[in-house]
Amino acid sequence: MGRTSNDKKNPINVFVGRNLRYFMDSNDISEQELADGFGIEKESLQRILNGTNGISSVYCNILAMRYNCDMNLIFRGITEDDMIRPDESETEDYDAKQALKESMIRQLHYLADILDILQ
Repeated sequence: MGRTSNDKKNPINVFVGRNLRYFMDSNDISEQELADGFGIEKESLQRILNGTNGISSVYCNILAMRYNCDMNLIFRGITEDDMIRPDESETEDYDAKQALKESMIRQLHYLADILDILQ
């Protein structure tokens, strides 16, 4: 069954997609090159990059082994709170954008603390 316009993206998938895009840009890896490396169509990679689909352990292994990618980079900024899904009774109220916003705020606080330590 396909996604409907009412489906919400998982904030973890959104984070991973953004971090993967950063890795690709930092290493001059094109979408087509990485899709070929994964053995998938470019459109399938784009669904990972935009957070519609999650990344599999197989693709993580390819990133680590073939592209020397540190998985801490791919999963950085994701907190335990991001991994906890709401109770079934709260599912209708779950707002992925709000969860992403809250997680990004926590990440910014974390980075600000690191900058304070370095000064």
